Amino acid sequence: MQDRGKRLGVALGGGGLRGFAHIGVLQVLEDKRIPISYLSGTSAGALVAALYASGLSAYRIEELARSLQPSDYLDYNISGLFKYILSRYLPGMDAPLQGIIKGDKIQKIIYQWTGGKSLQDCKLPLAIIACDIDSGREVVFTNQNLEWKTGETVVVQDALLSEAVRASIAIPATFVPLDLAGMQLVDGGLKSIVPVTAQKVMGAEYIMAVNLGTSYYREKVAGIPSIISRSISILTYETSETEQRLFADLVIKPRVQSVGLDDWEEALGFIRAGRRAMLRQVEKLEKDLYSGPYCNRNTAEHIYYRQSNKCQQSLRRRGGG
Repeated sequence: MQDRGKRLGVALGGGGLRGFAHIGVLQVLEDKRIPISYLSGTSAGALVAALYASGLSAYRIEELARSLQPSDYLDYNISGLFKYILSRYLPGMDAPLQGIIKGDKIQKIIYQWTGGKSLQDCKLPLAIIACDIDSGREVVFTNQNLEWKTGETVVVQDALLSEAVRASIAIPATFVPLDLAGMQLVDGGLKSIVPVTAQKVMGAEYIMAVNLGTSYYREKVAGIPSIISRSISILTYETSETEQRLFADLVIKPRVQSVGLDDWEEALGFIRAGRRAMLRQVEKLEKDLYSGPYCNRNTAEHIYYRQSNKCQQSLRRRGGG
């Protein structure tokens, strides 16, 4: 008879503001007191994963999200655009336009919400995925000592959570890339839109993936940022299917649609979509995880425990509780 269930790894996929659905998924896990042993995230998933790993509950993350307005996190690159236009008319002036949004505001907000924590300050094992646009290599921000079998992956352990997230959310041509350690870092979705491989490398015994792309193509696109985002999604979500089939034990698919980066109020409704999607699968998850009495002392303060009599007896036998 085992003392605990399988160690659960949760991989939160990218998807812009559709990432609000991740908050609802995590809320259900909290409600059901299902602890997470490993957490990974790409793009929007990286943002939620970093906040959760920093010690915030999913309900606190929702409160913070509801306090924001688009003007709080969107800082358009007006000066960069102006310089680019000038360079078209002034001989010898080189000023390429790196992105429409600078990303300084969102990075500052994440720094504040995470309390300025670094990767190493997080107790919960964490992996955040980005991409070096210059070399095309995958970049993994993590607080774990990980080794990828391929030499094409760069592992970064010394960085702030805000830096890791800022890199992972940098949609090419929309956000200015993050310059770090001689690399130009952009959206991790280019390499692993739903980061389940990172879960396998970290050691998760049961991997749950949250894929936000299943309903995406029902919506028409308009405008350069939307076209770029859709093009990336077509490439990345379809190639990620193989990764999920190989490693994911359960895939959660919230029913969410595409919204613009300034459609904050509409996106908040995706939290409920995440809850509904997780509730449909939570019975299967519990059944898969717990084949016997479960008891686990997790390291993150906001993770909950199953406090059955058998669990308490097990803790006392092991000198805990």
